[in-house]
Amino acid sequence: MNRTSLKYLIVGLVVGGLVTGGIDASALVPSGSSDGSAASVGAAAVAAAKKKPAKKKKKATTKKKSSKKKAVKKKKAKKKPVPAVSTTAPSPMIGLFRFTPGAYANSTVSGSYIKLVLAGGDKERGPFFPNPSSKATTTTLLAPGTDGGLRTGVFQPAPSPAFNATGDAAANRIIAPQRFAFIQYSVQTSATDPQTGATVPAPSISLTPDGKLSGQLQAFAAQWNKQNFNVGSPKPDGSLPGLTSPVTGTYNAETKAYTLDWTSQIIGGAFNNFSAVWHFEGTFEPGCA
Repeated sequence: MNRTSLKYLIVGLVVGGLVTGGIDASALVPSGSSDGSAASVGAAAVAAAKKKPAKKKKKATTKKKSSKKKAVKKKKAKKKPVPAVSTTAPSPMIGLFRFTPGAYANSTVSGSYIKLVLAGGDKERGPFFPNPSSKATTTTLLAPGTDGGLRTGVFQPAPSPAFNATGDAAANRIIAPQRFAFIQYSVQTSATDPQTGATVPAPSISLTPDGKLSGQLQAFAAQWNKQNFNVGSPKPDGSLPGLTSPVTGTYNAETKAYTLDWTSQIIGGAFNNFSAVWHFEGTFEPGCA
């Protein structure tokens, strides 16, 4: 075999090995040759073969970077905006809810009053208890007591004793005692509910920015004929039995005019399962007692 044939044989072995099995061609030929010999040709083939995989790796790296950029963009797109802080939280109204006396003219009731729904009735349609001591028949008109109305943040308890010998109620701070079925009844608030003996919080009313009132009157109790009836909302245990409804109302910040409404089902006593429908209206005077 002459030198030319040997050259092509070596080149063939080198190229074939690189293509099929990645043989290290540098081990077959000595380094340092720069002429047109088999060694030089083999070294050139090895160098060319080594450059190709590098290009593939570069492409893979580019793809990975591109994928990462897309993932970051997706995360940014999915990020939700921070919700705005609500400014509709109610604020407490501490002061006196002075109420307008009830009035009756031309078969129309105005001002503040109470109506008593018979057991099994409806607070809108009745039937209502007819009070023989009221000129408005089924509606008992209210007159403010010595405090002028209902105070929040403090109690307005009944005096001691709370009744006289005939059963008339003596409490006179919130409302002036009114005749109900010929016997005077009144209302009071105290830290201990006189009917259940439960400890209750002082009355509280809150206002929302849009002029809506809400609150709790757990301490609100009526007294009549030597009996006590919790007529607040919610009840001392926090419940709303029967027709009992939450305290609601309206308030005008410019005129100070307000309305307060709630219904409380009576539990026990002479008016068991009757429901007291209360309506106060008047003006609010802020400040402590």
